[in-house]
Amino acid sequence: MNKTNIVKITHGYIEQRTKLINEAICFESGTKNKQFKTIIKKYNVDKCAYFLKPGKEASRKTNPNVFDMYPSIEQNGKELMPKWKLEHMWEYLIKISIIQQDTFKKILVLLYRMCYFIDHNTTDNKYRYLPSDSILDEINNIENYVLKAGFKENFNTSEVHLLDFLYFIDLFAWNEDVKYNTENGKAYFKQNNNGQYSCSANNANRGRVNTILSIISAPIMISKFINNIIESTKTNGIIDVKLITTTIQKFTKTRGLCVLSASQLLDFLQPYLEK
Repeated sequence: MNKTNIVKITHGYIEQRTKLINEAICFESGTKNKQFKTIIKKYNVDKCAYFLKPGKEASRKTNPNVFDMYPSIEQNGKELMPKWKLEHMWEYLIKISIIQQDTFKKILVLLYRMCYFIDHNTTDNKYRYLPSDSILDEINNIENYVLKAGFKENFNTSEVHLLDFLYFIDLFAWNEDVKYNTENGKAYFKQNNNGQYSCSANNANRGRVNTILSIISAPIMISKFINNIIESTKTNGIIDVKLITTTIQKFTKTRGLCVLSASQLLDFLQPYLEK
């Protein structure tokens, strides 16, 4: 896998997110009992990534999120990841960390690239997750030569394919951007007096960035604890419980977010992520 550089948020990046948020706001909506389906991307002949609208948060009694959507992946009309939440995403990634650490790192870097639109491009006048042929080859090789056998041998399960997982995360993060960066019926990011977007972390990271970095970061911290147990068991060493208590404390302090710093990500994801 080619190396990926740490990304610094730019005005162009926020502008692109703004366009996607406004596009999603304009997606047609149905009713709670008959949601409207908007196909985002068809791929692999028989699969597609899509949103159903409205999502469940649109009908809650307190502070309804009227633009909420339900992200989904289907194959021949069958939903592959029904009602997936963060816990399902983390479980999928933590299993991969146990299967093979190097593959785990590669997949987390694929998610990092997705976070910052590195593998997005324009197709049919729409800005979409569109991995290049070389990235798709990498994804397919990971699936066919590592994950398929790894899930079966280690957990006796057959999990969703990696490409399906990636498309789902993109939709999930897109919906989070709509949730946290919408005001008065349109996309909103703080701007300065000159009309330039503020690229500070507090403003620019809400939604997509915090969501995907949390999906990346929590499994890293938990993986370190699991690997410590495995290695300590082999050598009759002492298990470092602080590795898991630190993770819990981070979640508690940040109200569910778990975002490692750029330096922490660089330290764990080398050699695939670099300055």
